[in-house]
Amino acid sequence: MSGNDVKGTARQGERFAERHESTVKRVGRAGVVAEGVVYLLVAWLALQIAFGTAPASADTSGALSRVAAQPFGKVLLTLLTLGFAAMVAWQVLAAVAADKASRRVSAVAKALVAAVLGLSSARFVLGGGSSSGQSQQTLTQRVLEAPGGPVIVVVVGLAIVAVGIGLAVRGVMKKFEDKVEGSLSPALTALGVTGWVARGVAFGVLGVLVVLSAGGDTAKSRGLDAAFHEIAQQPYGRVLLTVVALGVAAYAVFELLTARRRRRA
Repeated sequence: MSGNDVKGTARQGERFAERHESTVKRVGRAGVVAEGVVYLLVAWLALQIAFGTAPASADTSGALSRVAAQPFGKVLLTLLTLGFAAMVAWQVLAAVAADKASRRVSAVAKALVAAVLGLSSARFVLGGGSSSGQSQQTLTQRVLEAPGGPVIVVVVGLAIVAVGIGLAVRGVMKKFEDKVEGSLSPALTALGVTGWVARGVAFGVLGVLVVLSAGGDTAKSRGLDAAFHEIAQQPYGRVLLTVVALGVAAYAVFELLTARRRRRA
């Protein structure tokens, strides 16, 4: 395919995205609701870790397994799967129509995250769900066994720390406000600040644990579940984890309350 053909195909994709972005955005907002539901469940599981009563992993797989165990659980999981699929479609079109490279990269990353969550939901619907923490631990072990593996794990961990810092900074500077059409009430703004900072703390701890797992202790790379347990083990850990869990819940509520007005995921 020549350079002109590639440019022509890209322009066609941009025109398609511009024509359908509004419609897909309205559908894709269901993905924001799905994300809010999952984070609300993660916050609840984190609280259970804080009080020593957690029956499942406090990560997305634990949240989804909790949904699967409820009456009509598979119906709810099917709705979550559809919501995440809508989010993927929205972000793919957003990536095509983006006017900045940074927004294009962000949209692609969000599409990938939504796709992973959607596939996880679908597996639980089909009865094949498994622990995401165990999968991450296995993947870390395989990477460590590869040439240069420890260096790769450290780089990934530092990248996760950077994501955590970015989330916290975004919350403090209230940059999440540009995601929502119209103005936010003081209460919604407070939820947003609290939620983004709490997620930043959780991902920051997770990143540090991934870096530490480069020394061979792959159990530290089990995702948010490991991060929450690590927080709980610190001095005043129960209080700290309770604060983080409530912050994650604040993020979930923000997602649910602003979903219908979202201009960006």
